[in-house]
Amino acid sequence: MNNLRFEEQIINNSHTEFPARYIAACNLRRLIAQNPEQTHLDTIRNLEKLMFDQRLVKQRQSFFFFRETAGAIAESMTGGHDALALQALHSFRNLLRNATGTSLRAATEALGSLPVTLAPPAIAPCPAAPPPEISWDDITERLSVSTNATPFFAGRSLIQPLAGNDRLLVAKFLRKDENSENLRTETAWMHSLRETSALLPNNFHVPRPFTRGDASLFRLSRLPVSPPDRLELHEPYTAIFYVARKDYFSYANEPENFATFRQADTIMGLNSLILGRLAARGIIHTAPIPLFHNRVQRHRREDNGLYDWPRAGRLDQWLASCRFPNLGLTGIRDFEHFAALHQSGERFYWHIGCHILSLLLVAASFFRNKNKELAGLDCAGKPVDARHLFDTIHLKQLLRTILLGYYEGFTGKPLEGELPVNLDILSSRMIEEMGVDRSMEEMLRQVDQQQMSDEEFRDFLLARGFTPEKADLAAKGVADIVLLTGPHLGGFNQQISIPELIEATATMAATCVLGRYLRDTKPMVNQQHEPGTFGRYENNP
Repeated sequence: MNNLRFEEQIINNSHTEFPARYIAACNLRRLIAQNPEQTHLDTIRNLEKLMFDQRLVKQRQSFFFFRETAGAIAESMTGGHDALALQALHSFRNLLRNATGTSLRAATEALGSLPVTLAPPAIAPCPAAPPPEISWDDITERLSVSTNATPFFAGRSLIQPLAGNDRLLVAKFLRKDENSENLRTETAWMHSLRETSALLPNNFHVPRPFTRGDASLFRLSRLPVSPPDRLELHEPYTAIFYVARKDYFSYANEPENFATFRQADTIMGLNSLILGRLAARGIIHTAPIPLFHNRVQRHRREDNGLYDWPRAGRLDQWLASCRFPNLGLTGIRDFEHFAALHQSGERFYWHIGCHILSLLLVAASFFRNKNKELAGLDCAGKPVDARHLFDTIHLKQLLRTILLGYYEGFTGKPLEGELPVNLDILSSRMIEEMGVDRSMEEMLRQVDQQQMSDEEFRDFLLARGFTPEKADLAAKGVADIVLLTGPHLGGFNQQISIPELIEATATMAATCVLGRYLRDTKPMVNQQHEPGTFGRYENNP
């Protein structure tokens, strides 16, 4: 007890040097974890106050201090008696509602690491035997389907409309140099989710995969139509097959797919609910949309250029990332991206945040997709202004539907009270930054150029808007080259231009984990907290 009080005195003394206060925060967190029952309610209240201390906020290493402080509050909630847990809960709710910057990040990451039970299904290992050969006619015969139209390619999938015009036969092909386990895994997840369909929303469509014995991957002796050369498919042609609804490839962010906004809102709510419901079981879709900080450098970066959203860096090509989302009229698609997580914690919280951020980005792209040609720079080289494509009321409604849908899917019940996110501010900032394409530039560094062959270098430039003549004149590896590949969210090597988007993502991801933790672990504390304490904001559109 004396040790705990001693560390409290140091951490609360504004005249103490910052490094000493940081060490005291580390010690205090450890002591609370060891003896949570000896922690006083005032200790938690004082720790909460420290996370709003502007003198601490201004410290360059403030995040690390706040991480220990928030961790100490979390230790008191998970290990302490109900009164202590209730005080910690009130402190965290206040932080989620009012904290910003490094203080908010620390609080959300502490909550995101709370323990919750995950129980993903066991996916049977895919047999590594060579894929058997099969013909297109044999597939249609075994599936007892009849065709009435010419098949066509959409991406790497060969799609055959079936008689009756309500279903599709799909062959998804293995790419050149791709691991065949990816496609085998997709059919395994289809089987698993179809077997547990009672646990999923009724409107979530899981395609029916084709298998023969243990085989789910097949070699095709010939194709009914030739694939485009640009696909670079594996040879001999190798694919999985499945039957899906006719609208399986219709995207949730295409205005033309909906007669009314209410229909679009419903579909985005469905996708949010599904993502949350699956994540609650430990089934994580790892790519609702591709999120990158830097696509060009992904081959030489340790993080592969992937977007680490808690760090709030520049988001690369946000609108292009939303072009083909794995969110459709039938629910989530591309089952090869499913992964099973058996343990909650920081990584699990990170994936939840990726889901929420992806959904918010796709919501904004819905409005930009009303006029896809209106993007980039105009003829005078000025950023295109597409803010008029947004409807503020509809955007707020869409954001609300997404956040509430994901929360309900993840926790199993609707959110009580108001959202801990100010939708007025968030929607306004999204329209301002995502409606004007200010950040268009990307830098192709010399080192990245040097790692390309001459042919790869030329193809790279052509794919990014260079004319053949201009590409031929470009000298490889001599200087950095400026490319106009946006719109991005933030300038090259800078922070994201909408920090509110990251804060909303973190706040909602933490809220989801907290809600699930309280439901499973602290039901009495959950019942004692005052309903509706989550917000002072009026979010109703």
